[in-house]
Amino acid sequence: MATAPAYAFDVVEAGQPVVTGEPSRVGPPWNHRSTINIPGTKTDIAFGGYVKLDMLYDFDYDLGKSTSPFRVLNSDNRTDGRTDFTAYESRLNFRTHTMTDYGRLTTYFEGHFLPDGNFGLRHAYGEFNRFLAGQTWTNFDSFVGATRTLALGDPMGYVFERQAQLRYTQPVGAGDLSFSVEDPDTVIARDDAGVASGESQFPDLTVRYEYKRLFSLAGVLRHLSTNDITNSVDDETTGYGVSTEFRLPITPMTSLKGTATYGEGIGNYMGNPGNTGHRNAPDVYVNDNNELEAVETHAFGVSLNHNWTDAWFSSVGFSRLDQDLPVRYGDQFETADYAFANVIWDVTQRLAVGLEYQNVDVEQVSGSSNDASRLQASAIFQF
Repeated sequence: MATAPAYAFDVVEAGQPVVTGEPSRVGPPWNHRSTINIPGTKTDIAFGGYVKLDMLYDFDYDLGKSTSPFRVLNSDNRTDGRTDFTAYESRLNFRTHTMTDYGRLTTYFEGHFLPDGNFGLRHAYGEFNRFLAGQTWTNFDSFVGATRTLALGDPMGYVFERQAQLRYTQPVGAGDLSFSVEDPDTVIARDDAGVASGESQFPDLTVRYEYKRLFSLAGVLRHLSTNDITNSVDDETTGYGVSTEFRLPITPMTSLKGTATYGEGIGNYMGNPGNTGHRNAPDVYVNDNNELEAVETHAFGVSLNHNWTDAWFSSVGFSRLDQDLPVRYGDQFETADYAFANVIWDVTQRLAVGLEYQNVDVEQVSGSSNDASRLQASAIFQF
């Protein structure tokens, strides 16, 4: 019986970015999928995802289903030793590629079950002729400096946000230059919720240049404002940020990766897992004159990555997120440090197991400091 020709496209190789620009960070390449042609059409589809078991032991604080340093700010999370098993990070994705008279049309949809076991949207977008529309990683983000960890997401100190956007990408030399308008969200410090309501009148504007997955430079410009119809403060201010990431090959098996970010009013873009509503890293606060002040943010991260063999990998890293808030915001964090070390064994191309130690140290504006450690063992089954 004759087989219908598939309009399959080149499969993304191991370690290379998926359509969104996200590298394979949680095991062998979950994006490495064979496509299936829909008979009688020029559309190929692919299903993917993984099942992941995380076995967690918290020494000091319950850091949640996905490691959240901010949970040490709540004394109710203290523990003298706690074990938790979870499969909530398990993930499903679906993509299509369709050849048209005007070029390739791509769609991508993905979700997982964090934080509460209910299916939640991660990505939903389409791409056509260098345009992207939908929800995915912010264009202010790059994964050039990202490392492979068992904990979900990048460590503290890395730009980390998915949001709705319209993006255009133009190849420039050996790299890509991309521009986007993105969903804005003015996040006001939680202590000011009684006098100010965040409102966004204009979209965020971003630009990013990425060169050969070795270097990236990105910028964001924001308009931050309040709504005096629903609350008493009526003001606006400007936010901006710059971020760079790098990957420095040291040997064929070893690389140094890193990132550095600076800005004012960019807390919304530093929304690491567990930063519910981004209130732990706000964009603005209300000063003594009932005016909006953009929060100054500094962040950096660095990791050393080594492949012992084709099947064994390790990384060790340190990162920091720092925000500048007045003394009266004593309960909020001033610096959040995160350190980790892991070893991961790729048993097969579809199965990885690993062990990771994580340590967080959060200092509040008041000067109080709390630290916590977690040991995480994980098994990831790709499909």
